[in-house]
Amino acid sequence: MSDAAVVTEVEGAEPDDRNKIEILAAILLGLAGLLTAYAAYYGALAGGDALKGYTQSQRTLQDANSYYNDTLGYFNQDQSVFLQYQVKVEEGADDVADVIRTTLFSDRLETAYALWNELPEADETPSPLDLPEYVIEEEGLADDLYEQAQQEFVDAQQIDDQGDNMDLASVFLAVSLFFAGIAGLFKIRRMSIILLVFSSVLIVPGFWAIGKGKAWW
Repeated sequence: MSDAAVVTEVEGAEPDDRNKIEILAAILLGLAGLLTAYAAYYGALAGGDALKGYTQSQRTLQDANSYYNDTLGYFNQDQSVFLQYQVKVEEGADDVADVIRTTLFSDRLETAYALWNELPEADETPSPLDLPEYVIEEEGLADDLYEQAQQEFVDAQQIDDQGDNMDLASVFLAVSLFFAGIAGLFKIRRMSIILLVFSSVLIVPGFWAIGKGKAWW
């Protein structure tokens, strides 16, 4: 038996077989490497976009809270003016009451008061501020901004979840790279094949996680 045949038998694989294993390992390394780079790139983009989304949501929520505070301030002001007006009416100081109504009533309070004043006595609405016609525009703006902030937060969460899937894909693909990389180092054919199988199998969940991150399915 020649020395080359002895070496081949010890190594446990024919030269042609060894070349096929090395080629397959190279293909898996290239495929896993490309997918890893893809996942890392889009994972980084998702992380930045999610952070921007969370920040924008907080800013919008702050604007909504500012309008809510304005709404409360306007309501308290109208309530205080109306109470002063009612006190003067009850005291019989109609001239003073008329001055308060003319000079201090806001447009929204005047609109609501005119309707409230025409209500029948049996109506139990205690104040014009309790009527649906009493509308503070800032409250509507605040409600719209609050809903917008909630949607922005949900959108940011979705992007964040996509980034998490990309990170998960990177983990699977990194392990796949490891197995493919060491598969060519083993001279035992069976061990090389087992490692290549592991590498191939791990690419599947890695690709699936990328698809989840890109909302392909």
